[in-house]
Formats: sequence, C-alpha cells, structure tokens
Amino acid sequence: MLRSDRGVGGWWRAAAGNEKDVAGGTGDGVPAAVGAGRPAVDRRSLLRWAGTAAVAAPAAGLLAACGGSSTSDGPRKVRLGYVTSRTGTLSAYSVVDSYIVQTMQTLLADGVKVGGRTYPVEIFVRDSESDRHRAGIAATDLIFKDKVDIVLVGGTSDTAIPVADQCEINQVPCISTNAPWQSWWNGRGGNVDMPFNWTYHFFWGMEDVVATYVAMWRQLGITKVGLMYPADDDGQAFAHPDFGIPTIRNFNFQLTSPASSGYQAGATSFETYLTAFKNAGVQAVVGIPQAADLATFRRQTRTMDFTPKALTMSKALDFQEDVLALGSTGDGLTTEIAWSPSHPYRSSLTNKSSLDLANDFDGARGRGWTQTLGYSYALFEVAVKALGGAASLEREAIAAAIKEVEAQTIVGPVAFGSQPNVPKNVARTTLVGGQWDQVDNRFALKVVNNSGNSKVAVDAQLRELPPPV
Repeated sequence: MLRSDRGVGGWWRAAAGNEKDVAGGTGDGVPAAVGAGRPAVDRRSLLRWAGTAAVAAPAAGLLAACGGSSTSDGPRKVRLGYVTSRTGTLSAYSVVDSYIVQTMQTLLADGVKVGGRTYPVEIFVRDSESDRHRAGIAATDLIFKDKVDIVLVGGTSDTAIPVADQCEINQVPCISTNAPWQSWWNGRGGNVDMPFNWTYHFFWGMEDVVATYVAMWRQLGITKVGLMYPADDDGQAFAHPDFGIPTIRNFNFQLTSPASSGYQAGATSFETYLTAFKNAGVQAVVGIPQAADLATFRRQTRTMDFTPKALTMSKALDFQEDVLALGSTGDGLTTEIAWSPSHPYRSSLTNKSSLDLANDFDGARGRGWTQTLGYSYALFEVAVKALGGAASLEREAIAAAIKEVEAQTIVGPVAFGSQPNVPKNVARTTLVGGQWDQVDNRFALKVVNNSGNSKVAVDAQLRELPPPV
C-alpha cells in the first residue's frame, strides 16, 4: 500500500500550499538563536536543532490514504519511508523511483516476515524537491507524521546526506545509496571510532572510481588529466587529495585543476577551466557535474575548439535522456557503470535477472535502463532482508539487523562493514567502465572495461572521444 505527501488522486498529485520556514529561523532549518550568543556546538548538536526545526515546519498536504488513514485500526503494519527527488534538478531519479515503489507494492503485497510473524506493508513517499533542506524536512515528516519503521533514500549526496542525518538524530533506521560512500561518510562528519548507530549506506567508493577511470585512460594512452568539480559533497569527494581524483598522481598521471574550490551549480562559463586544460595539454577531463552543467561545459568545449581523448563524467551521464540532450556531442563520453543489464546478479525477491529488471522497466515506462534502477531496487531488497533478520519491529531491533545484514541483491552482495578500509556503516559495491555509443538518434551505454568486476562482460571496444560534428 502506498501513501504519499502529494494528495489523493494520483501518485504525485501536488497538494495546495507550502510550508513556512520556522519563524525567526535562518532559512536552512536552524533556529536563529543557534550560534547567536551561544558557545560553539558540534555538528551533531546542530543537526539536532535542525531536526527540531523541521518537525515544526512539516511538508504541505495531508497524507493520501490507501485503504485507511495512518491512525485507522487494524493489524500492525511495516511502514517503509522513501525520500525521492520528484521535482527540481534531480527529478530524473523519480522516474525510476516511482516504478520501483509500484513494483514493491506488488511484490510485498503478501507482507514481510519479522520475528516469525508476517506483517502487511505500507510505503510512504516524500519529495525532497532536489533541495537539501527539503530533503531533511521530508525525512522528519516520514519519522514523526508517518511513523515509519525504516527510511530508504538515494538520489545523490544532496538527498542521502540530510535524510541520513535526520534519521541518526531521531534514532530511526535508514538505508541509503546512490552517493559515493566517502561523500556520504565525510559529508556527515563520520568517525570510524564512533560509527553511526542508525544509518547505513551501500555504494561504490572513490577508490573504485579512480581504478576504473585509470584503467580506461590507460587503454587510450592518456597521461594528462584535467579535473572540474562542483562545490557540493560529491564534488568535495572527487577533489579530496587523500582518496579522490588527485590520487591518480600515484599512477603516474599529471593532474590539472585550475580552481582552488569547486564551481557553483548553474555556472554559465567554464572558460577558466578550458583555458588551463588547453595550456596544460590535457588529454582527458574528469568531473561529477549535474547534467545541466555538463551541457554548458560541452558547448564551450566546441566554442573553444577543445577535443580531448576522453570526457569522463560521473552523475551527469546516469540517464539516457541527459545524454540525448547533448546531441551528437554525447557520443563517446565515458563514465563508470555501477549496474547494468549485463551484471550477473538476480533479485533476492523474485530471482529475476538484471536483464529482466531492465526489460520490465522499459516495458512499464517506455524508457531505457539506468544505473540507478538497480540500486533503487536493491534498497528494498536490503530492507526486506534486514526485516527478516530482526527480532521484532522495535527500531533498535531493526537497526541491529541492518548492521548484520548479508544480502545477495540485484547489484551484487551487500554486507555492511565486511570489507577492509570501509566504515562499519558502509557496504562497498563494484564498478566497471562504460562509454555512451550513438546509433542513429539513440544512445546506448556499453561496458568497455571490466577490470573492477570480471563477472560483467565487456560488450564494446573503448574508443577516443570523436571530434564534434
């Protein structure tokens, strides 16, 4: 059963009205009194203030009941909360998310087993509006209004981090994905000596990105790389000197990055970057921009007559629609692939293959597969696995079960804290290298390097970025 903050009469029907910021607040969810005439407080104390403020300013609209209100009598139900970016700059993720939620409604229609009993399932969905502050409010609405047992979230660090923060503060189990694990961990002030108690994350790390990109660049004989990165959590992870892209210097690559800090999303000019790249003889450019920023950068590479051997971009190349928007200049762009129809993993819920999931999505939505499809699906697989291992529906019992989970999912094995050099709250997944190929007016993402996971078959030869037509 599905509940949404978007009103009755359709999964995403907009509700009238918008909530106000807390009176006297700073506009970012922190009361004005914080930091004014008070001693300094640590980050988690500030987040506790933010959680209180968010509860005081709930999201607009009443819950849409699907067979009864949230207070109606009946058997205890498992309540799964899901935060997605239905609107705003990250709205492309919601196409996958809506399909996954509707799929899970069907798969979990007979309930899930917890502590030897079977419970019916409700799924509550909240819109982050592609905004960090709104994502935090969406999480608190799920926690305090919908009273969910677990919160699930993906959709980049800008969504996953504030949601996880609210769950940790308010002691609610949370499972997140679709953000580099270092971005999720460092962006939240993670401390390996004091791991989080309620929040867990599975995804690849920057070490996997570096290894994948280095392998592809070596195939093309590239030795000089330029880095562009946004001033957000993902960008900071990419630019981090200890584990980010700068570590390619350890593999005898030269790196040029003309900015001391990242560019602001929505930048209208990348001339400074492009001039520096041309002067340094850069052969490949790497970054983690949003799709709109990559489109601007790509147009300016043509204007300034700059065609490197590779443009290797994360995040902006996740969705076929964003590559299509680039026209012919989308052909040959390279990226990492975290999941594809070629991945040899099956659903723990249905035993269907990765290819089956991709085909089912295409049939239901008329759109090609995307990497986030597998990870959004796997969120629910991990949640169901954890619930099956929980002694009860008490939040402490669920969190304890998540910590011990060992799940075989559509994206591969997920077990938190089981790998070396990752925090106890993290499960690290693998990557392979990919390249977008244009055939007529369609684009297909091909696996061109499988050094990160030999179980995934290579289905195309890596080629240099073609000059613009």
